[in-house]
Amino acid sequence: MAPEQLRRFSLDKVQIDPRLKNRIMSADGDDELGSWDGENIEDLVKELERIEERTDPNYAGLPHGNNIPEDLRSQVEKDLPIWACDVSGNCIVGEQADKVRTVDQIRKRYEKKYGGVEKFKEKLRLEREEFVRKLQGK
Repeated sequence: MAPEQLRRFSLDKVQIDPRLKNRIMSADGDDELGSWDGENIEDLVKELERIEERTDPNYAGLPHGNNIPEDLRSQVEKDLPIWACDVSGNCIVGEQADKVRTVDQIRKRYEKKYGGVEKFKEKLRLEREEFVRKLQGK
């Protein structure tokens, strides 16, 4: 068998073309509208402004989502949408994706308001438990 035709298994490491990781897609996911390499958030802001002159990008699927720190995902993203972060920790945030904040600024916001990101998550957990208890009539 020729090397390029070797059988590949599901656990084999796959090399993905970096250009595919950088794609900014349309809101419906059908068209590639632009790209961003994840290096500088200002480049993404400019690219989104260019794209928005013609059509709507898919903000929920912006490239390099892995740059968003793990502690600021899930519950925090639902409270303060974090659409994308660059490798330096600068992020596009807000309901309208119209603000740039650093990861440190986001964490300080939660420190000031709740005593930290983990305390905010704990508050949500307790509220959810209380809600379930009320639903169960306890």
